[in-house]
Amino acid sequence: MQSSSVVKYKKGSFLMHHGELSHQLGFIIKGALRTFTINQEGEDISFLLQVDGDFFGDYECFLNGKKSNWQLQTTEGTEVVLIEKQHLHHLMDKDPFWISFYKQIADVCFLEAKRRIEELLFYTYEQRYLNLITNRPKVIEKIPQKYIASYLGITTQSLSRIRSRILLT
Repeated sequence: MQSSSVVKYKKGSFLMHHGELSHQLGFIIKGALRTFTINQEGEDISFLLQVDGDFFGDYECFLNGKKSNWQLQTTEGTEVVLIEKQHLHHLMDKDPFWISFYKQIADVCFLEAKRRIEELLFYTYEQRYLNLITNRPKVIEKIPQKYIASYLGITTQSLSRIRSRILLT
């Protein structure tokens, strides 16, 4: 049975490509990665930006066994713990602690998705950026500006203007 492992990735490494199946979830020990896709117009769209202490993976793919619509790529040297679905289920059968652990992962995935949807629906670009600065400062430190701009839904030039306005206030 496959289990869990600690893996180190270099900057720019892909942990998952579009169209792949994933039977793993991960936890970032140290580093940063982004979950993204390339749309029909060829634009690179960052959906999630994750850093030290974050869980990651295509949870939908993990649950239903369908091919992923996302790609996961490191934005710096990154060390992660990967856990295989079969191994997690084996652990849950052996010890109730792992059931609670799995529930926590599911809760985090739900809350992150809800937060992301609300952010896209209810906040301006500037408010989204201010939320990142306030709530996720490591994202600002570890993720390149072009991916932050994509995550916010704006161009790098617009992000630069927002950053300038914030610095002036």
